[in-house]
Amino acid sequence: MGEQTLDRLIRVGLKAVVVGVALVAIVYFLDRPGTARSLVDRQIAAGETAVRQNPTNVGMRLQLAEVYRTANRQASALEQYGAVLKVEQNQTALLGRGEILSEQGELSGARKAFEQVLGKARTAEFSGVNPQLESADYGLAAVLLKQHHATAAMREAKKALKIEPADADAWYLLGTAAYGAGSYDQAVKALLKAVRFVPSGWCQPYEQLAKSYEAQRHKPQAEYAVAMVELCEKKPAAATQRLESLTSGPVAVDAMLGLGMAAEVQSQRTSATRWYRQVLAVDPGNFNARGGLSRLGVHTGGT
Repeated sequence: MGEQTLDRLIRVGLKAVVVGVALVAIVYFLDRPGTARSLVDRQIAAGETAVRQNPTNVGMRLQLAEVYRTANRQASALEQYGAVLKVEQNQTALLGRGEILSEQGELSGARKAFEQVLGKARTAEFSGVNPQLESADYGLAAVLLKQHHATAAMREAKKALKIEPADADAWYLLGTAAYGAGSYDQAVKALLKAVRFVPSGWCQPYEQLAKSYEAQRHKPQAEYAVAMVELCEKKPAAATQRLESLTSGPVAVDAMLGLGMAAEVQSQRTSATRWYRQVLAVDPGNFNARGGLSRLGVHTGGT
């Protein structure tokens, strides 16, 4: 699992934590020592029992749907969301339905679900900090991009980012949509945000960044992005060779940071430390260089 995917699951999954506490408690009391079933299987069994005993309990159905999704039983999750939606226009059920349909390529249904979540929610109290609203904006942006509505996708991604400015996935989505709309400057700015939040282990933003730089005819920048794709693809030697030629010029700081990362993944502690320190000599507040030195156990001096 990539770092950015884990980050999204943690943030979006907060709603599952809220509705799932009771289900965990049920599993705890119903479980018996010696069972061979996995925790997820036990959660499903407990949830199904709870729903059979109280079929009108919306909370229990939402809990069960989230566990089904964990077990990759999307059809079963959709059944639970559908049962909830027969009772009420529940935002969690609509959002879950939209996410599953989007994953399955059923874009019209997904779009409708996300639009229903949004509805009048933008004018509601606390809408500016509502994580479900942010997820719906993000989901709708992703659907619009798949439907080749790049400009509309940009608008929705920006709305998501207004609620959660640290959402690396939304920055990547905005950059991809901007590239599709021919807005290469916006694409570069958004994609650079994405890779600053998640500088390693995520290849797609660098791949899209290389395309955007090439469209701008910015050769050194494109070369840097290609090098970072190589690093992401576990080719640190190739990345190092490419980055070393870029340590002067318009991408010098980024190239030095990339060299530090390449040295770090190769367990070249001295070299990694040297490159990270060179980054800080030019950009004392560089978060990723400081993070690299912290991982290496090197004191930065607080400057």
